[in-house]
Amino acid sequence: MAASENPGRIKLGLERIIRFLESTLPTDPRTNLRVVHVAGTNGKGSVCALISEALHAAGYNTGTYNSPHFLHVNDAVRVNGAPVPAEEYAELRAWINKLDAATPSPNGPLSLFEQATVAALCWFDRNNVDIAVIEVGMGGLRDATNVFGPPEGKSSLGVGRSLVQCICSVDMDHVGMIGNTVEEIALEKIGIIRPGSWIVIARQDHVGAFHKIRQVAHKISPGHIINVRRQPACDLLVGNFSFSLEDNPDSRLRLPDPAPNWSIFNGTGKRCLHVKYPPSLDTYATSGSLSPSPSSSTASSQSAAKSGDRKHQQNGHQAQPSECAPICEPTPASDATDTSSRSIEADFPLVLPGSHQTGNACVAFYALDILRTYYGFTKLTDAAIQIGFQNVRWPGRLSWLRIGNADGSGTNSSSTSLSAQNTNTPSSRNSSGSSRIVDSLDEWILADGAHNEPAAAELRNYINTTLRRLAQQRYINTTTGKRHHFSEMIPVRWIVGFSRGKDMGSILKKLVHPGDTLWAVPFSQPEEMPWVKCEEPEDILACAKQTLSFEKDGDSFESAGFGSLPEVLDKLAESASDSTLNVLCGSLYLVSDLYRELQIQPFDEESERL
Repeated sequence: MAASENPGRIKLGLERIIRFLESTLPTDPRTNLRVVHVAGTNGKGSVCALISEALHAAGYNTGTYNSPHFLHVNDAVRVNGAPVPAEEYAELRAWINKLDAATPSPNGPLSLFEQATVAALCWFDRNNVDIAVIEVGMGGLRDATNVFGPPEGKSSLGVGRSLVQCICSVDMDHVGMIGNTVEEIALEKIGIIRPGSWIVIARQDHVGAFHKIRQVAHKISPGHIINVRRQPACDLLVGNFSFSLEDNPDSRLRLPDPAPNWSIFNGTGKRCLHVKYPPSLDTYATSGSLSPSPSSSTASSQSAAKSGDRKHQQNGHQAQPSECAPICEPTPASDATDTSSRSIEADFPLVLPGSHQTGNACVAFYALDILRTYYGFTKLTDAAIQIGFQNVRWPGRLSWLRIGNADGSGTNSSSTSLSAQNTNTPSSRNSSGSSRIVDSLDEWILADGAHNEPAAAELRNYINTTLRRLAQQRYINTTTGKRHHFSEMIPVRWIVGFSRGKDMGSILKKLVHPGDTLWAVPFSQPEEMPWVKCEEPEDILACAKQTLSFEKDGDSFESAGFGSLPEVLDKLAESASDSTLNVLCGSLYLVSDLYRELQIQPFDEESERL
């Protein structure tokens, strides 16, 4: 790609950032960095969040770099969940810009994303992170994050050590920029693979993408590939995903259990991922208490893995052994006295909502298992992973936000009495402390960053499940005379905004059903992303009227356009109804605007985690 003097545009290619890291900075921040690199179309952020939280729970100083940022540019760079302080981030970026301007390159200046990536690496270096979990920005092969070497160390491919590469679901996105077919897009995304590293491949919906990924992975790093296959979605409200890891002495290829055990709960009342793995990876003693992994090589790591002595630092807080107790003790698959042949089973909480998160959790678990088995991360016990999976939060993805007063009445978005809450399910507490789905839907809005067709399909599936649960609960809690009304499917009010270039018609077809309402709204200009432009509301509505058609004559949907998100929130306050579900989606930038309007700071340490 030809160099440009304008840093405010997308410029794929590694020449500029590699030159800057190797020749311009006083020291290369990648030198001592170990990395888990995550690419794909959907699921990257969730996988990064799960891996990072588990590493942090295990006591590792963990850096995380996501793209795009959520509310502010500094929140994309975090250490142990805390973003870089805004002032320090601004100073770091100013220093990088000054160095870049003082050393002109024939390839042009760093792009804004390249500057942000350099800032992330420098911040991780300053904070001496044990490992960094890094999400690809766009594609993979020519992305600014693709600057790391193989596990053995520095090579022509980069500096630092990329230990594990996770390839999440690949689909048609950024068409024309990183490829015109799903196979070309997959080839771009797997450009992050390094020889000798481990590759975790998520379930792929496109056969062509799957074969391309497998082909290249086997060529670059044979015998180090894990393929995660997921069974078709079941019709249970909250299904467990059960799989096993089978040892292959030649390739270490672990295949799922051919007969997964789908069930609603694991007995603890929580949705969970049930895992079975061979005894060589056992991190528990026969009694279920923590014990050293067989791969431990030092006495210090052995003592750190014992539950009786274990203490690890978390944001200056000493976690006591009682806080590290496993959520559900493992159950041996064979006689407990036969420790040489028994398999280990453990349950890992699935806190992130949506059935698609089972696949993301599988990818994260495999990556964590590789780290503890092959790269010396021996503190990554099952208990630590359980704690990490339980603590994970990923804002703007199937997030229920309260937009009404505690008494259920709607409020103006600018009102100081606005009750803004963020949770994974729209629930309230009764006098006994148990959770139930709220009766008044006008208190809530479901926000999700779904911006392509596969993500829209997952969002619609989640909504259908949620509406069925709500209808069932209302049927049970309502008098007989009103039951017929509440047993019907509740309509959805869609509040959407799209970036230019998205296939709006395909997305809307997945979302809008007869009887629904469609509100179109623009989003604000994302910080440091001048190439992102939003579709005008009238264009969205015109596309909807042209592409949405229903089987039955007379089926239709209502629609309206708005000039800004505050106007939408004002209208919601005026037209509050507990018989309509409010859903905001189409762009993560629109979701970010909603968080700003509701004054929710998801990455603040003082924020309430519901």
